[in-house]
Amino acid sequence: MSFLQPILLIGLPLALLPIIIHLINQHRHRTVQWAAMMFLLDAKKLTKGIARLRQILILSLRVLAVLFLLFAASRPLAGGWLALTGGKPDTVLILLDRSASMEQQILETGESKRSAATRKLSDLLEKTAGNSNLVLIDSATLEPTPISDPGALTELPQVAATATASNIPALLQRAVDYLETDESGRTDIWLASDLRQSDWETGSGKWQSLRSDLSTRETVRMFLLNYAGIQSENFSISVSNVKRRRSPEGMQLVMDLRISRQSAGDGDVQLPVEFTINGTRTVQEMTLTGPEMVRLGHVISLGQSDLNGWGRIDLPADGNPADNTAFLVFDEEPVRKTVIVSDDTVTAEAIAAAAGAAVESGVTYVVEIVPLDQLTRIPWEETALLFWHAPLPEEDSPLSALLRQHAEAGRTLVFLPPPDGIASDESATSLFGFQWNHWKESENQPLPIEWWRTESGLLANTQSGEPLPVGDLSFFRTRGFSGEFQPLLRSESDAALFAKITSETPGTVYALGTLPRTDHSSLAMEGIVFFIMIHRALEEGANAVATARFREAGPDALPASGIAYTLIDSAGDTASFSGQGFLPSALRVERSSGKDHLIAINRPVTEDDTRLVAPEALDALLEGVDFRQISDELDSGSSLAAEVWRAFLVAMALALLAEAILCLPPRTEQEEATPGFPKPQKTSAP
Repeated sequence: MSFLQPILLIGLPLALLPIIIHLINQHRHRTVQWAAMMFLLDAKKLTKGIARLRQILILSLRVLAVLFLLFAASRPLAGGWLALTGGKPDTVLILLDRSASMEQQILETGESKRSAATRKLSDLLEKTAGNSNLVLIDSATLEPTPISDPGALTELPQVAATATASNIPALLQRAVDYLETDESGRTDIWLASDLRQSDWETGSGKWQSLRSDLSTRETVRMFLLNYAGIQSENFSISVSNVKRRRSPEGMQLVMDLRISRQSAGDGDVQLPVEFTINGTRTVQEMTLTGPEMVRLGHVISLGQSDLNGWGRIDLPADGNPADNTAFLVFDEEPVRKTVIVSDDTVTAEAIAAAAGAAVESGVTYVVEIVPLDQLTRIPWEETALLFWHAPLPEEDSPLSALLRQHAEAGRTLVFLPPPDGIASDESATSLFGFQWNHWKESENQPLPIEWWRTESGLLANTQSGEPLPVGDLSFFRTRGFSGEFQPLLRSESDAALFAKITSETPGTVYALGTLPRTDHSSLAMEGIVFFIMIHRALEEGANAVATARFREAGPDALPASGIAYTLIDSAGDTASFSGQGFLPSALRVERSSGKDHLIAINRPVTEDDTRLVAPEALDALLEGVDFRQISDELDSGSSLAAEVWRAFLVAMALALLAEAILCLPPRTEQEEATPGFPKPQKTSAP
């Protein structure tokens, strides 16, 4: 328990005063042996045990009364969780989830989960921090920020609202790195989050090392301030696949809209959806039936003059303002260029046949095959999708730097197993924390497929909900890989055959553990899955080479630093932009040469996923870690550290009352004979 006036606790020895006074009174008079009194004392030996117990109880109650008085004067603090035991820590780390889902709020007060967490933590630190070193690490920047004044925590820009997603494993890893470099001593870690599965990434391989690091630190305690409640009525909107096309009536804007609903009801809801395109506003009524509405190919007329521009889509105010807006930009479609680095003609031609096939009218598809001895021919700036069918370059080589730049620019990179002639020591080279292992060949039957990811990624179900025929594929020869990745396809032996590498770059990096050759797999023969995979990867990378680009809010939302950005507001006006790309917006990138670029920044769609981490899953993630959970609600008026001195005053009064009752003298025979008391029974002597 913590105290606001701990200096008064030095008076705790005063609780021994009743015992000292009692001992002094026992030796106050000299004992004189007197025969008559000795006879009376012998007669009372039968009641001596009860009298001694009564005396001990009176002394104990007097001691407790003094203790309770001292505790009340010291102004003790405690919450419903009673977790502040053990004194003040040397360092307090505050880990704040600033994701878009943390902006859920109560409409009457306007207080969100994020603002409630910072307010209560600020109040807690003001009362309990003392001389502790205070450090804030937020999920958007992952940068430690020293806090000199706990009361100013709510005013820091590092706790402001964002439209980003959170990576809780990365947030905890940043805290562990801080502890290792700072030698913080005894540390309390406060993590404020809403327990969304998408933010906690329960399947991440980082959790094993995090558990090991945190469980071995005996001086570290963790407190989870959870805001897991979901508002009963909230709608969110997102936009994707925005295309500009020409029609007989003029230019049109075609897009896919998705409106999600978080509500206890299941009836139809009429929503007025506001569209603002290049400053022109229109409102359309849309009917939402069930938890989600998807409109594929929604068309908005642009007239004859709007060849490029920006727009935003808004929903009415509800429980979360962070998911009510989606921005868009549009311009002419970029060239879908695929580069295949390979000396294997069969593999390269199979990929080229799929990547070069036109999917959309009016879009140009270009494929270029580059041999290993002509890598200088790679047009890096124009390439949306790069297949690397070659040995991994050394970590610090110029070629490795070019591959990293390709991914950091937002483009797509796919690694294919190196040719058979590569020596084992060369194939062990690592890039993006990923490396190839050994080949595996099936003896008689193709390698069975156990599972593939259907909700997201290159193998996700179609927009109509139909699954891809991945189960019809056959794999005869595969090569394993290791590193940190998200499996997209697993074999029956639980080995990943296709995965998304955890590269932490704006672009996406994939690893395919086989080749589109008849002696390796049926990818080329069963071409539907392979065709869809390639074109989905191509669309991901095409956004990075387009003049109208879509980005997810976050530290990597802006392509580069040192570039002039112009913010376009709802009226179509522009203003200089110096932000970090953490909020939804439409931006214009001014270029000294060539055409200006347009960028739309929106929250990640994963923030609309309301699934929470189950209690048993949370216990498994933090197994062995000293942590406590504090579940809070937005409408809760409780404090994390409430003063409880009144309870000690009540306890003191009760102790004194009980002591007074025990000090009452025993009843005499005359009192017992009065009316209302039973008369003593007389018995004859034997």
